[in-house]
Amino acid sequence: MNFAVIGAHNRGRIALLAHQPDRGFTLAALCGASPDGLEIYPETIGAPVPFTPDYREIVADPAIGMVFVCSPDHLHAEHACAALEAGKHVFLEKPMAISISDCDRILDAQSRSSARLYVGHNMRFFPSVQIMHRLIAEGRIGQVEAIWCRHFISYGGDAYFKDWHSERANSHGLLLQKGAHDIDIIHHLGGAY
Repeated sequence: MNFAVIGAHNRGRIALLAHQPDRGFTLAALCGASPDGLEIYPETIGAPVPFTPDYREIVADPAIGMVFVCSPDHLHAEHACAALEAGKHVFLEKPMAISISDCDRILDAQSRSSARLYVGHNMRFFPSVQIMHRLIAEGRIGQVEAIWCRHFISYGGDAYFKDWHSERANSHGLLLQKGAHDIDIIHHLGGAY
């Protein structure tokens, strides 16, 4: 299956992990504001990757069966709905969207589509989190009564106040943007819905 990345800068690089031609998954196109800074894609996979600044070209391409939506949060609903409505499977970077109504739009588009939707709460797959989950599930630490966490960013949290994250209209605040990881892991480890 050929796949593309909408929002190829920054978080979009997670799609490089899915480029596995020997298993049938090939990165076929990139979409972003600019091709600048996307050199990591051809360097990593050893081949040029077509670029477009218009996500509609990706959605309209019948050769693309799956889309990674890694664009800024306020664009998630627009991009995910378009891809789902075109019958493309979607890996949607967290958070799903920045409003409940946009989340509902995405879920509605998915329910009308034959395509699958996966919301990228990728921290569930970190080895440390998997070990914690297994230890809790096995009862090795007893009954979980409370979970506490602290969230650190190795390159400094102030980075989120110098780009699109800093505008509430784009991210609905850092509790949703960064705290979504923590909330998901707390639910996952605690066995909550």
